[in-house]
Amino acid sequence: MNKECKRAQQFVGVTIHADQGGTNDLYPGHPLLYVERDTIELLRSVGLEPFLIPIYKDGSLPPLDHIRALIITGGGYLSISEKNSSLSNLRSSGTERYQAEKRLIEYGLLNNLPMIGFCRGAQMINEVSGGTLISLPDDGFEHHQERHNIPSDETVHDIKIETKSKLFDMIKEKEVPVNSFHRQHIDRLGKNLKVSARSKPDQVIEAFESTAHDFVFGFQFHPEKLTEKHMYWRSFFEEFAREIDR
Repeated sequence: MNKECKRAQQFVGVTIHADQGGTNDLYPGHPLLYVERDTIELLRSVGLEPFLIPIYKDGSLPPLDHIRALIITGGGYLSISEKNSSLSNLRSSGTERYQAEKRLIEYGLLNNLPMIGFCRGAQMINEVSGGTLISLPDDGFEHHQERHNIPSDETVHDIKIETKSKLFDMIKEKEVPVNSFHRQHIDRLGKNLKVSARSKPDQVIEAFESTAHDFVFGFQFHPEKLTEKHMYWRSFFEEFAREIDR
């Protein structure tokens, strides 16, 4: 069996968003389970097979024996008109999803599965590990580029990467530009997590990695949307695929 065929059997669990079809949801009157396609197409392009993990009403999980790695995705549709200071916590922004992802992250950490969290997903990994979340100042540096109608594959600020980190070892860059779609950020890191990168404008934690697992990373931004224009992120996901093959 060649490498390409082998990778076709490497299923990566991908979390999805759940809404109730309420008036402030994506499609009022129609409860949806959904995920952005960037992640799905990216995983296929590096030889991996995405498996969308459904959100059940009771927060339970389907069988996971075939899952070799996990992607904890960003949040679903939320109004960007609210002040940062008025935002709720992760649990109350989607209780069913919170319960399922908490169990999933605990499963991944216990079994040392390669895992990446994007934006809300990074915040979830941190919270499950015992860390905390805080809202960004309403009058501080703007971290949500949709408020300025900037496309998701465009970058808006730089991050500084810790040279003594696994992330630096993989992408070989000390400073890189990133996109930004968040209104809350990590306040205190959870157990066995260390800072990999911070925002240059305000020192917000932008990336972390686990000191106790082989491949666990959290990104406050969305590197999956930057792989076409910034090849070091493509290289990062190729390394993710190689890690699953090991």
